[in-house]
Amino acid sequence: MADDRTPLLSVILPVYNAMPWLPIAVRDILKQKLHASASLELLIVSDGGSDGSLEFVLALVEALGAARASQEVYDPPPDALPHNPALVQPLRAAEDEDHPSFADGPAPLAPAPLSVAAVARACRPEHTVRVLRYRDGANRGQGAAMTLGLLRSRRSAYVGQMESDDERRDEEALGKMVGALEAREEWDGVSCQVELVGSDRPGMEEYVGWQNSLCSPEAMAAGRFIEIPALHQTAIFRRAVVEEVLGPTAGCYRDGVYARREASAQAVLGAELDVPVDLWWWLLFFHHGKRCGKLGGEPLFGWRQHPRQHTRTHGRLSLENLRRIKASFFVLGPGRDAQQIQVWSIGATLEGWVAELRAAGATHVVAVDWKPGAPLPEVWRNRAKRKVPGEPELGASRTGVIRIVVFGKPKVRARARALMRDWDDQLDWFAA
Repeated sequence: MADDRTPLLSVILPVYNAMPWLPIAVRDILKQKLHASASLELLIVSDGGSDGSLEFVLALVEALGAARASQEVYDPPPDALPHNPALVQPLRAAEDEDHPSFADGPAPLAPAPLSVAAVARACRPEHTVRVLRYRDGANRGQGAAMTLGLLRSRRSAYVGQMESDDERRDEEALGKMVGALEAREEWDGVSCQVELVGSDRPGMEEYVGWQNSLCSPEAMAAGRFIEIPALHQTAIFRRAVVEEVLGPTAGCYRDGVYARREASAQAVLGAELDVPVDLWWWLLFFHHGKRCGKLGGEPLFGWRQHPRQHTRTHGRLSLENLRRIKASFFVLGPGRDAQQIQVWSIGATLEGWVAELRAAGATHVVAVDWKPGAPLPEVWRNRAKRKVPGEPELGASRTGVIRIVVFGKPKVRARARALMRDWDDQLDWFAA
């Protein structure tokens, strides 16, 4: 590639069997307008597959020409996993299930796929495309693909991600986000509002509404044990912060059980747990005390819903797996050195959280069987003073009683918050 200028932004796009949506995702990144004609590089990382995705992006490289696009082939590192860790556990649903969008039929269910020429025409002249892949063509998973993209990216000031089936319709979306991050030195990253695109999925509307409501860095950090407070692919981060957060894994995005570089595995939080890359990223990001805000206003990201989504299919995304990961980070973070951790919930959820906190190393865990609407339990009436002096620095000792209140529905959490009149944002946490 003739143009080796340092871009302002590097966008990493992992690709595995991404058709027919891949051309839309690629076009939507390449049409983005940054301020003062600043450039971005799109790193399309091919992670195996057999549906024509690789052929499409290689044809795009040819259409754009050597001055604007390239392909790069690498040998996998010696310690690379041989397969996608997300597929170690059985799938919860078949990934080959058809959706009307994939079938022949009238628009808008089956729009004609974007052509290579159409995507090439949409690419702004200042932007570049690099297609990266490993020589053996193995499917190693999202974390491995993102790692290859990050390690091979140029020294841009900012790093972002795109999912191969999503959209950014507003051509100034990334420019608005970069501008917001440049204007807020205290932010380490910035996210945006999300809208659902594709097939109807009512249950996700409530989830996205909850995510969209978390705009301040404090609200996002506080929500991390409920669910991810933003889609990872919506956010842009300062490169220096990404490298700091990934320091324990030597610059690698973690995906699955951490088996790489065995000598350093003990330094990786929850190394033995099967971890989805996005949840692990946010838990580690906030564990390091980093701050990410979210822009309000119109949605700048379209999250596509379809039966092949990994949130629908992958076995690792079971309720039990996600609880285990969150409990591990809770014990190592807010619950570290607490004299007591109280779990407020009911039934199997209460039992599960108590068990996982103890398995993660918490020694003084108390189960409080309570549902908002019932009288507050005796443990609340007899509570001792719990306040800690100021906000402790990372690694500082904490004392007192830490409460984790576990309910899945936002309305139930709001009711609990109203009833627990001694709520302290340093000592009380919601989870799900």
